[in-house]
Amino acid sequence: MVGQLPLLAALPTSVLDMTTDFAPLLVGLWVVLGLCVLGLTAAIALHDTQETKSNDKQVIMPEPAFRKAA
Repeated sequence: MVGQLPLLAALPTSVLDMTTDFAPLLVGLWVVLGLCVLGLTAAIALHDTQETKSNDKQVIMPEPAFRKAA
């Protein structure tokens, strides 16, 4: 590296090479984590909408009016 920053000058170049090697892995982990969160929110939203629709379809039958015995 031609123009190293003073803070990076104390680190050996092998440490810097390791961080650049792991950068795609860490970015991939963040992407996968983000997709998992989106998938969970979509699943929860789908479940809630289906539950609301099924509750709307339930018909409450009125109790029959029984005649009083004489």
